[in-house]
Amino acid sequence: MFDLSFLQIVSRAIAIVIVLTVMGFSVATFARLLGDKGAVYDAKLTPNPFAHIDIFAFAAGIIARIGWVRPIAIDPAKCFGGRTAPVIVAAATLIVVFLLGRLALMLLPWIAVSWPSSSAAFADSTMRTLADTAAWTLAANLIPLPPFLGGYLLQAVAPRAHSWLVQRHLWISLALLVVVVLTYRMISSTALGDLARLFGAR
Repeated sequence: MFDLSFLQIVSRAIAIVIVLTVMGFSVATFARLLGDKGAVYDAKLTPNPFAHIDIFAFAAGIIARIGWVRPIAIDPAKCFGGRTAPVIVAAATLIVVFLLGRLALMLLPWIAVSWPSSSAAFADSTMRTLADTAAWTLAANLIPLPPFLGGYLLQAVAPRAHSWLVQRHLWISLALLVVVVLTYRMISSTALGDLARLFGAR
């Protein structure tokens, strides 16, 4: 149905796990640096993928290289910066995701020279997929609605609406996966695709 080879599925699975783990860990880390200890109490300040990966986002990552993390609560009242703190956290995390994609591409020459020849092609493909996944996920997470990182902007301007949506995270994630399944063939020709290419997607 999705016209993906087994190796493509494996590469995308690896890529989305890395991207979402880095994203979730970054959100928790930046929130803690701004003074909110909630991520520590919620066991989010960890590089453990299971703390951050949304199963529907994992599926969306394999299908369309787009993902989002499980909700990480940020309390502006406990952060330096007040209501702007969640936006600062989101912006810093998006920068980290962008740099992750650039790092994946920077490693390609090293893989070509140093990686065992038996698996160099797969490693090269996975690094390129990681860069693409970072770019697509970055583009999607600019959308100002949870569970995307852009949802923290909504928290800053309309905290009650943000809270209402976060409480329905499961259903929203499922709906997003359905949208991805129905539109993955045409998504590259949308504004989201233009944004992803701007961030380095192929």
